[in-house]
Amino acid sequence: MAAQAWPALNTTIAVTPHGGSLTAIGQVLSISNAGGGEVGERDTTVLSSTVHTSMPTIPDNGEVTFTINYDPTDTGHTTVRNFKDSPPAILPVWVVTFNTSSSNTATFSGWVKNVDGANSEGVDENLTMDVTIRVSGAVTYT
Repeated sequence: MAAQAWPALNTTIAVTPHGGSLTAIGQVLSISNAGGGEVGERDTTVLSSTVHTSMPTIPDNGEVTFTINYDPTDTGHTTVRNFKDSPPAILPVWVVTFNTSSSNTATFSGWVKNVDGANSEGVDENLTMDVTIRVSGAVTYT
């Protein structure tokens, strides 16, 4: 059986503020590390060991980054910018939806750690903005 390669076309990211409705983030150019992360480790090496040994601890789901063509008038873009300027007390929920034959998502809570933008590389370029979301807790896949 041949492996399936899914296109990134139509992959989306949206956010739900606590008690609010889902707001799509438009004009996304790229998304990185949606559902990624790493497992922590602890050293189990003892004095009689001849090689280092270790065991896993708990996962750290890291950070999700995305880049957008920045539109200062877009509701999703202003929502993200406002989360950076005034972090909410209750973390918003982020939903990345992948372009597969059925609805597959990665859903997680997180806070806006960094907004790099608006960036203008030159007169012939679009305004862009890079956003970093620090994931807090588990990532749920559907």
